[in-house]
Amino acid sequence: MKCNTWIIKRFIMAMMTLSSFLFLFNYVVDPFGVFGDTFLRMYPHNKENNPNIYNIQYLDQNHDKYNSYIIGGSQSSSLSPEMLNHFYEGAKFYGIPISSNNIRDYEKTFFYLVRNYHVENVILHIGLSELVQHQDHSSNVKERLHPKVSGDSLGLFYLEFLMLNPKWGLQKLEEWYKKNTRTVEDESTLRSFLVHSSTNTDDLENYLVQNPQFIKPLTNLSTANIDQIVASLKRIKEQCEARGIHLEVVTAPTYYREVDQFGLESLQNYWRRIAQITDFWDFSGYTCVSLDPRYFYNPTNYRKSVGQMMVGYMFGDKDVFIPKNFGHYTTAQNVEEHSKKVFTKPSHLATSVIEEKKIPIITYHHIVTDSKLENASTITLVKFRNDMLELKRNGYQTIFIKDMVDYVESRNELPEKPVAVTFDDGYLSNYQYAYPILKELGMKATVSIIGWSVGKNKYKNTEKSIIPHFSWEQAREMYQSGVFDIQNHTYDLHNTNEKEYPYRRGVLQKTDERSGTYYREFVEDIRKNQYLIENNVGNKVVCFTYPMGEYSFLSEQFLAELGYKVTLSTKKGVNTIKKGQPQTLYAMKRINAGPDLTSKDLVRLLEG
Repeated sequence: MKCNTWIIKRFIMAMMTLSSFLFLFNYVVDPFGVFGDTFLRMYPHNKENNPNIYNIQYLDQNHDKYNSYIIGGSQSSSLSPEMLNHFYEGAKFYGIPISSNNIRDYEKTFFYLVRNYHVENVILHIGLSELVQHQDHSSNVKERLHPKVSGDSLGLFYLEFLMLNPKWGLQKLEEWYKKNTRTVEDESTLRSFLVHSSTNTDDLENYLVQNPQFIKPLTNLSTANIDQIVASLKRIKEQCEARGIHLEVVTAPTYYREVDQFGLESLQNYWRRIAQITDFWDFSGYTCVSLDPRYFYNPTNYRKSVGQMMVGYMFGDKDVFIPKNFGHYTTAQNVEEHSKKVFTKPSHLATSVIEEKKIPIITYHHIVTDSKLENASTITLVKFRNDMLELKRNGYQTIFIKDMVDYVESRNELPEKPVAVTFDDGYLSNYQYAYPILKELGMKATVSIIGWSVGKNKYKNTEKSIIPHFSWEQAREMYQSGVFDIQNHTYDLHNTNEKEYPYRRGVLQKTDERSGTYYREFVEDIRKNQYLIENNVGNKVVCFTYPMGEYSFLSEQFLAELGYKVTLSTKKGVNTIKKGQPQTLYAMKRINAGPDLTSKDLVRLLEG
């Protein structure tokens, strides 16, 4: 009996010792910063681990610096407090993204703010994530509210964080160790890694390869949480009116697969119920933004650039590019029409059977008769004729670029082995040499022209000789013959001379250039050349060929905004276009048929 008592006492003492050690470990390391993080002082780590707790602790000491707040789920962190400060006179915004995406947590946080701080403006950010049923008290320690906000026992709160699984503390210690033992060389390597590993959103194909989560369908969800959302929204609205606080409700942009999770009628009902309580700024539903994954970090979180578009739309900021169908001020009067429009699934997403076609595109520039003048973008007349003959021998039929648009939009079919022949820049040799050969062989091609150089053999505003370019009359003749189609290669953005002022590399955005300014200059040039082509030649311009093949995610959005159906890059490869999927016509790959590529090798590449 005495032995058993001794064992029990020893066990209790061991447990007390282990508990004391665990308490001390969690207090000193303080994985979530609830005890002030006196020793390690890793405040960014604490904020990332649980922003709900961090923000309240920070604001309790610094709330006098702010008078306005952004409250919402994790997505709301993409709204810029600095932009809102600019448009709200005297406002000092602070963002409070709540990791649980629980509307009740938003409400509790809101009431804590208005009861303890001076509040003049509130942006309430909601969306589809809140529709999922949430528990009032999350079991996830990273989503826990501060007890001052939740109303829970402060003593039990501290006890819980003293008894945390030591894995949280070990993770923080590991990060602390790496931070404090990193050498100068390590820092340089890390910076280099971060630069090269940062996500490039310009190339959609590569972006989807790097982020396969955008391709996976999400599971269907119910809208069981609507009543709770509406009730919380109503209480927040009433409290703002009672306290004279200016409230704006903003709905989050959503990747289309997230919208797919809910039915049309359920989403219409959700929007209808919100509009009965308050007008709101709507950025959700099937929009040009929701259909492009590059606007999102992951399927449920949009990028900061989208947040800038949202604020720009709300306040009519002309320095920010905003797509045409992105943003809507929704009221009880227009919610029925708007919600049906924005939540009706586009036809090309509704079909499961997709027809597709492989399309190789060949690139040429200038043609000469003397082989000594050949270079990467210049071939001989003999080489061009041989290329065309080899295409015919292998059963290829040439098509215009605009024929691909008709195929994708289901207006026509394409031949069994289609190929598009393209010329860039608009050199006179296209008219002198390519045109007769194509006409003789019953073939066709598309040429993209630089507007300022049409009919010119001198560089703009100088006496410097350049390769001659065909005239508007010659362009019209080629188009009317049915052999050539004429498309856009900019009016005056095909610049390679960095000393030329004002310099812009092709159509790319300048460093520190605002997206609105960039958009206006871009549009002015593209529209000018389009007007000249359509009025001097007579054909419809639907294709844009990038100077030097260089493009960006933003330039692609601009061209889609302008109604361009096809964009051509210089990426090497063969394309696959799909009916009902217009995005397959953007940044299309091409094969440069230079002098080092024999006609037979060219055909082998086309088989790609």
